[in-house]
Amino acid sequence: MELKHLSTFVVVAQRLNFTGAAQELGYVQSSVTAHIKALERDLGMPLFDRLGRRVVLTDAGRELRNHAQNLLNYAEQATEAVQRAGGDPGRVRGTLRIAAPESLCAHRLPPVLRALKNSFPLLQVAFGAANRTSLMTSLSEGYLDAGFLLEEEVSGPMVTADRLAEEALRLVAGPDHHLARREVVRTADLADETLLLIEKGCAQREVMDRELRKAAVRPATMEFVSTEALKRCAEAGLGVALLPRTTVADEIRRGRLTALPWTSRPVLGVYLVLHKDRQPTSALRTLTSLARAEFRRTADEPAGTVA
Repeated sequence: MELKHLSTFVVVAQRLNFTGAAQELGYVQSSVTAHIKALERDLGMPLFDRLGRRVVLTDAGRELRNHAQNLLNYAEQATEAVQRAGGDPGRVRGTLRIAAPESLCAHRLPPVLRALKNSFPLLQVAFGAANRTSLMTSLSEGYLDAGFLLEEEVSGPMVTADRLAEEALRLVAGPDHHLARREVVRTADLADETLLLIEKGCAQREVMDRELRKAAVRPATMEFVSTEALKRCAEAGLGVALLPRTTVADEIRRGRLTALPWTSRPVLGVYLVLHKDRQPTSALRTLTSLARAEFRRTADEPAGTVA
């Protein structure tokens, strides 16, 4: 079996779509089909069934899926070990797959990734946004090397979680909102407001839902899948939003949003999440140390630097 063909198989097995897999891999679809056919010839059995427009894994395909990512991981670790033996981290190649919620992708992790690329200039980094469920599933199944989560707590049978930093949540609104003139805002005061909420399954949504239940109020709501879209609608005066502090710090400094004097002070943790059995490569160990250093640095910044 060729590693290139295994890599293609892993993506097709995830997507169950040859066209989508070709787009993700940067291949033409005929190349993806050729890789899968070559792999099926090597193994002597079909890996996928084509049911009309649908693609499904055969029993053999499901069995290979259980091993393919581990084989690729071992190959990557062996390659890095050989390169590391030469004593030059600048020669380390391979791919590090990382995911995080949108708010961390945009506001917390860029300095960490920049430092990682400075340390390993030839390393390929596959970095994207993911919610809690998809991130934990991909990590448990070996499709991710590392994840970052913004949660109250993180646990799972196949993962380890390291709480790197605290992230306060801020209740915000446009500067002309009538609650911005209050000295104190209680959750009960939100009963007649429009709340701008992130989709269910996010920790900040769970915090707000819990606060509303405690106050026994059910305000009108608008739901968003994007933190940036939610923030822009709050700026435009559509309602009140609960967002991580770092995502709104710049808007508050520039007067585009106002932090309301909410009596609740919820805090989430920023977690680095790894598979408990993943053998750490030098790139993964470096990512871990860089993330810890960056979050320690931001935690030590003067209080006035972040709203």
